[in-house]
Amino acid sequence: MTVLLPLLVCLTLVFSPTLRAQTFTVGVELQPYMPYSNVHDGQYLGYGRDLLDAFATHQGHEFIYRPLPVRRLLSDFLGGRVDLKYPDNPRWNADIKRGHQVHFSQAAAPAIDGILVKPQHLNQGKARLRRLGTQRGFTPWPYLEDIEAGRIILIQANQIESLLAMAMNDRVDGVYLNPQVVAYHLRSNGMDSNALVFDRNLAYQDDHYFLSSIQHPELIKQFDAFLSSQAEQVQALKARHGIIEP
Repeated sequence: MTVLLPLLVCLTLVFSPTLRAQTFTVGVELQPYMPYSNVHDGQYLGYGRDLLDAFATHQGHEFIYRPLPVRRLLSDFLGGRVDLKYPDNPRWNADIKRGHQVHFSQAAAPAIDGILVKPQHLNQGKARLRRLGTQRGFTPWPYLEDIEAGRIILIQANQIESLLAMAMNDRVDGVYLNPQVVAYHLRSNGMDSNALVFDRNLAYQDDHYFLSSIQHPELIKQFDAFLSSQAEQVQALKARHGIIEP
């Protein structure tokens, strides 16, 4: 019997329901943010889809993607109506998440957010930023104090194209977005990808996107193992979508 105990423990782990292939619902953002993600005709697309599909295939899971507006996504995630949230970040809505044990993965993608301006305004400093545009639901963390003090007026829009048009027409003095996303949208609209440039002399966030879950910490551990063991495949996906490590 003593000899059989280790074998029984191993079999229990192998056939544990937390490790079997399962179907999970992934809450994703219902907004265009290519090359990271997009939703077209109800279908989730972009790097996020390819990465999560690759992970699901590797583990034998099935992922059902549920695109939701940013605020509704957070509510459904905290309310247990989706199993996973992507993208996520420990800093995002930290006050609202307080009281929930959210498990975060290792970094799934780099994500720089900063100020983009017309080339002629490059390196002119923060003083000229009176009107700052960003996507609805985003928080320009490095400029939050200036916004709350009224030194910078925050203008939000649902569509990135609207923000870029505001910047090109001088209706805002800059946009706070991911430079790779801006370049993608400029090219997609037949414009020079350098029509707006990233001003690294202004404060920016050098961060990452993560996969998160409240109900399934074991799935987050599986994802971490996938990112490590399949690092070459993950890097190839980033290269395919033009996502560059800083």
